Amino acid sequence: SAAGWTDRGRGRGGCEFPSPLSDMEDPFLACPETPFIHMEETDSTNAEAMRLAAQGDGGPLWVVANRQMAGRGRLGRQWISFDGNLHATLLITLHCEANEITQVSLLAGIALADAIAAAAAEGMPTGPDVFRPILKWPNDLLIANAKCAGVLLETTALSAGAFCGVLGFGVNIDAAPSIADRPATCLKQRGLHTTSAELRTYLDRAVRRAFRTLSAPDGFSNLKQCWLDTALRLGSPLTVTTDTEVCSGAFAGLDEDGALLLEGDTGVLRRVTFGDVSAAGIVV
Repeated sequence: SAAGWTDRGRGRGGCEFPSPLSDMEDPFLACPETPFIHMEETDSTNAEAMRLAAQGDGGPLWVVANRQMAGRGRLGRQWISFDGNLHATLLITLHCEANEITQVSLLAGIALADAIAAAAAEGMPTGPDVFRPILKWPNDLLIANAKCAGVLLETTALSAGAFCGVLGFGVNIDAAPSIADRPATCLKQRGLHTTSAELRTYLDRAVRRAFRTLSAPDGFSNLKQCWLDTALRLGSPLTVTTDTEVCSGAFAGLDEDGALLLEGDTGVLRRVTFGDVSAAGIVV
């Protein structure tokens, strides 16, 4: 709907990847090792990946930069970039239907959480149990109720059943911006010391693992459960803001296609397909 949600009726409808519902092909099947381009500075790694795609590059390819001068987040927001943080975009060709692209957005969030959990298991002397990344729909990553990382997925149709996809990952490793009403944190502040190169390696492995899961039988069902296992708890109060409306309710999981489900006071479930989601009154 134009508001970003529709009523659906009453009632409720670091993770392990189970044996690998989606017809999506694994974009890494013919790519045993993902090449990458590293730049000191660019306007935006997503924009750079799109320029490469326009020149005929279909990926898989990582575009990494130490600094972005015009980094972008979801809903047209500026992504503030600092030296030492991760600014990386994965260019891939997606063979899927248009209504399956949401699955890739959720996949990216899972891979991001998995990569950070893996870095924590390797690099924190106290162990990973005290360091739990939490996903907020569709793919913002929170640590201690503050945003630490996010994903921007952009696609362009190539032909019937094929899309150019750029998955932009931004992770606050060494520093976080100070933005009123938008709490942010970084991995270093939470006791995890890693580098952008190390984290990109973990992220590449996690994205590959997640695509193997998605492309296998019952792949999206398994992936969706993995997302829920990493997400805010069911029942958490959420508010969704669009250009025209504000809707609040309890987090009731994901619909079959990955849309967010909110349960209102009357028990009516609403499907949310886009919007600004805030948890416990904090927009992150």
